Amino acid sequence: MEKKNNKNNPASSETDDVIIEEEIDNPAEVIKKLRIKLKDCEAEKGEYLAGWQRTKADSINARKEEEEKRQDIIKFSEKALVLELVNLADSFDRLYANKEGWEKIDKNWRRGMEHLRAQLMSIMKSRGVEAIENLGKIFNPKESESIGELGIDKEEKDSMVMEEMRKGYKMHGIIIRPSLVKVGKLIK
Repeated sequence: MEKKNNKNNPASSETDDVIIEEEIDNPAEVIKKLRIKLKDCEAEKGEYLAGWQRTKADSINARKEEEEKRQDIIKFSEKALVLELVNLADSFDRLYANKEGWEKIDKNWRRGMEHLRAQLMSIMKSRGVEAIENLGKIFNPKESESIGELGIDKEEKDSMVMEEMRKGYKMHGIIIRPSLVKVGKLIK
């Protein structure tokens, strides 16, 4: 009996590597064993390929998630500054709300103040900031805080925002400061 060892593949078992001289005389048996070995190798290759593909997909997904997180950090890193700008916008709103005092200011100064406020709002908009519009809409506790009620006599105005004490703002669709409002309450 002559044995031939496959020295190129040390992972194979010894019985797979041995070709006995008698089997060489029976080529059908050799082909049968080779087919079995090929089938096993293909199954193993399939397992390795599937594992590699899963790992690659996991890596791509992790990279995408990391990029999304990084973008969110960049978006909201300006939140503290934006909140200070929102306070500045509130100052302009209070200035405009005092009609008597506003009318006493020189016309050119008023135009300049309106221009400054427009610039401020443009800067805020470029950072993804927008005011929450509540007046005349049904009270939404996700966007506003009710600080009081106003008696009303019309049923259709029940639970509607009647007065806005402080404007609320969203940044990239997320509320960074809720509105302070007074809500209509039907008097019976």
